Amino acid sequence: MTITSVATATFLADTVILIREEIVANITDPISATRPSGERFCTTAYPKRSVTYPIVTVVDRGLTDYRKGGMASTVSYHTLSIEVRVWGRNVKERDEISQAIYNRFRTRQVSFSTTELMHDYKVSNMTNVDEPGEQGIKSKILTISFLEILG
Repeated sequence: MTITSVATATFLADTVILIREEIVANITDPISATRPSGERFCTTAYPKRSVTYPIVTVVDRGLTDYRKGGMASTVSYHTLSIEVRVWGRNVKERDEISQAIYNRFRTRQVSFSTTELMHDYKVSNMTNVDEPGEQGIKSKILTISFLEILG
């Protein structure tokens, strides 16, 4: 499924899919040559079964702001929060993938507005969430947001 911009009727799903597609197209899967068939590097849900790490999940975290476009206007302004979570086998892998994603989004902030209609790109948080022990999965949550003007 290819989506080129955010549609009013489907803006939540469109935004998540656009972010996932941006990651799939531009971030290298470090184990692409050995990743089992049927498994994906980037998904739009947390894993419900055993997976091969590293993976990236893209999840809608909801609206953080809503404003009307004015009296008698059908336009509204929505700020949508998205969680991009990198799950790695170690801290180095987690940080390298997270940095690549951050760099890609940072260099795309102007074109997000003009092509996908997702404005005011922001990274509001980057948090490490690691399972204990050397064998524990290491993850980093990037919380990003976009202002979407819907008519």
